[in-house]
Amino acid sequence: MALATLTHSGRAAIAKAISLRPLHLAWGTGDPAWDAPDAVLPSLVESTRLVNEVGRRTPSSIGFVTPDEAGGIIIPVSAGAEGAVQEARYRLATDGQPTPFLYVQVHYNYADASNVVIREMGLFMDSEFADGLPEGQRYFLPAEITNPGLLLAAQIILPPINRSPSVRQTVEFVLPV
Repeated sequence: MALATLTHSGRAAIAKAISLRPLHLAWGTGDPAWDAPDAVLPSLVESTRLVNEVGRRTPSSIGFVTPDEAGGIIIPVSAGAEGAVQEARYRLATDGQPTPFLYVQVHYNYADASNVVIREMGLFMDSEFADGLPEGQRYFLPAEITNPGLLLAAQIILPPINRSPSVRQTVEFVLPV
């Protein structure tokens, strides 16, 4: 008996289902020990939350992308020898059809976690927030979160991002399903 194979269209269906749920990109200060040159980074496979979340934001854009060597969406995937960044390139899927690659773009505001060192990010689905928050609020502090939801993907940021209140941070996140 052979196992069933999850097809590309099946993966696209899963990505589409995820895209229809409430999504938030969270960031946190993580563990300062990760900054050491010889640090052994933890596996994030079993993670259900960030180590030290400072806030999360509703995405500005959610869509689908396809791998493309000349694509304008460039995502760092690893650091190679001597710190060289390994990248994956994508282009937006313009035919309206879902792909197995979910694209999330988030524009953090100037005041979001200003003057904080960001070492971790995570994409959450189905977060729940406290009652009585202002209509249309898009950035949420940990005290405003009643249920973090499901952590779909997590990433340790190396080198960390030193947030500045004079910079509006934009994050592009591609989740291969």
